[in-house]
Amino acid sequence: MKIIIVGAGVSGLSTYLQLCKVLPAVESHTILVYESQKPREPAPSGAPDPSLSKLEDLTDSTIVVGNSIGLAANSVRLLKYIDTRLYEIFKARGYVSQTYKFKTARGHTLAVTSTGDNGSTEEYTISCPRYGLWECLHEVVGEDKIRYRKVVEVDLSGEKPIVKFADGGEEDADLVVGADGVRSVVKKAMFGEENERKYAPRYEGFCGVGAFIDVDIPEAITKQKSMVFTFGPTGSFGYCSAAPLRQRKLGWWSNWKTPNVPDRNVVDTEEIRRQLRERHGTWEDPVIQSIIEKMTTDRVYPIWTTPNLPHWGEGGAVLLGDAAHTLQATSGQGAVQALEDSVTFSLLLSHYVTKAETADSGLTVEEGIILSAKGLYEIRNPRVATIRARARNLYVTKKMINNVIVEYIYYCFLYIWTNIPLIGNLVAGNVFKEFSERNAEEQVKEYLEREGH
Repeated sequence: MKIIIVGAGVSGLSTYLQLCKVLPAVESHTILVYESQKPREPAPSGAPDPSLSKLEDLTDSTIVVGNSIGLAANSVRLLKYIDTRLYEIFKARGYVSQTYKFKTARGHTLAVTSTGDNGSTEEYTISCPRYGLWECLHEVVGEDKIRYRKVVEVDLSGEKPIVKFADGGEEDADLVVGADGVRSVVKKAMFGEENERKYAPRYEGFCGVGAFIDVDIPEAITKQKSMVFTFGPTGSFGYCSAAPLRQRKLGWWSNWKTPNVPDRNVVDTEEIRRQLRERHGTWEDPVIQSIIEKMTTDRVYPIWTTPNLPHWGEGGAVLLGDAAHTLQATSGQGAVQALEDSVTFSLLLSHYVTKAETADSGLTVEEGIILSAKGLYEIRNPRVATIRARARNLYVTKKMINNVIVEYIYYCFLYIWTNIPLIGNLVAGNVFKEFSERNAEEQVKEYLEREGH
């Protein structure tokens, strides 16, 4: 079987590692990874990168996109399941954030909750730069396994998928894995004209800005090993240690409501500082005020999501990660769900390919691919749809809050959500904790038993 993975981001490379691990007689299969963007070092100061000045160039596999991520405990455990070396490298380069701290713009602490998964050997959320996970995956996979050619089209109309490149070349495969982000070429091939009419990325009405600062990590983080999330009438602000403390890497981010999509993502640093002061200048947290004065980034990112798709696989192709279900930054679940997609699909494909290679099964490899994509969607789509909906609930209002009574009602909502699980789950669920308590391997096993496969 020949597999082409389009995109060398989190979902693409984790899928490569997992397929190499679980496919039967893996040496008899060919797995190729294609990536359009050649690697380059991220600039901590946020220096402009003219090659990425267009919004459409920003994909799941572009390492400079975004800033800090918190990989939930079950996903940290999932890294170990995928590859022990990947797990060890990632943990060594990140910061063990044992708690989430929720605060208000007026300085009140709403809650401090554990990020642990209560396993036999407890894991916690690991905070790191987004590109940190990318770097670990590249190191473990090996740069020699990644081919830098831009995929511009995928043809799913024939007996086998055909991948077409910007240099004029083309290549067929038994399976094409679309791990190429929110503006996926594979998704476009799968849905044709409907891709732009019904399933194009949707602007969420929010933008984000964030980067890193070289400073001593503040006590607000170190005292309880926290990722700090602050909510107020003009948006939200968060910060964390994005590396071991000795590296002095403070990650921060700010999200806010704005009806218009910015026409460019490179903005003058002082203009960003002015906007941060306007939104957060009165917030009662000295760490936030220090970040605003010291930050040097010039990047702003609109928040996009993918509409709920009717399926994630067709014609020998399957979508994973952001290509299938781009989630809001406020969900904190983008990388987490990409990893779960990779493991889930790989386990399903391994099961059906093994079955197809059994002489009396009556199942072909092509049918096995179709069943794997179907199973992936049935297992994973309800879950990511719930995460998307619950993350939207955290917006609470489509407008800035300019009334102190409404502001305190908002804080009461957040207090209930973070402190009274029964009521909070009815309203918004717990996007930070609940989804860390799932096991992809068990989900696949239960699905196969239920389907009689």
